[in-house]
Amino acid sequence: MRNSHLSDRYISYRYMARRSSSSMEILLGLLTIEPMSGYDLGLTIRDSVGFFWNESYGQIYPNLKKLEAGGFVTSTAERQNGRPDRRVYAITKQGRERLRKWLAVPPQPEIPRNELLLKLFFGEQAPPEILIGYVERMAEERRGLLKRFERSERDDINKNRHYSAAPYWRMAARFGQMEMKAHVHWAEETLAGLKKMAGRGAHSIRTQRPKRHADTKRSRRTK
Repeated sequence: MRNSHLSDRYISYRYMARRSSSSMEILLGLLTIEPMSGYDLGLTIRDSVGFFWNESYGQIYPNLKKLEAGGFVTSTAERQNGRPDRRVYAITKQGRERLRKWLAVPPQPEIPRNELLLKLFFGEQAPPEILIGYVERMAEERRGLLKRFERSERDDINKNRHYSAAPYWRMAARFGQMEMKAHVHWAEETLAGLKKMAGRGAHSIRTQRPKRHADTKRSRRTK
């Protein structure tokens, strides 16, 4: 395989663009639903965009302080019986404008890094049984995620369909469902191929052993 062919087909440098942080915009976007505390925002991130966007919970409160200092959100203290006051944040007009500007910028391409595919690409150098284990674990994980996406649509989105943004939430959830279904389908197809390779390898070993045994017998007779 020529290096130029490998680089053109399998390594696309257009994906190597540096990802900018969208941590503050996520908070602004969630606050368009309703005012929330930092704790509520963390739970909402986990149960909504957390399916497709990895966000650091430790940055929620520092980013809220920055947004408030910039006039993008306001906060009020709410008294709680027997508990410390909780600070609830609300998006401002300036915050909505910042969110609209962010939405108008095209999303950056993803940086593909998939170690499973990388190891599968060089799989000729390993026993198929090892790769089978990797793909089986991947399939099990994706089936679990698929169930979570389906449960999210059924239990969370349908329950909150009175929100005007609910159709957009459903679109994001459907993407996750369809992506996981595609991953499971690929895993099943790949497992069938790997198991066939493993079977051929075992058959090759079985057919070679008698031949070596027969050669040893002939050698002994000659002596």
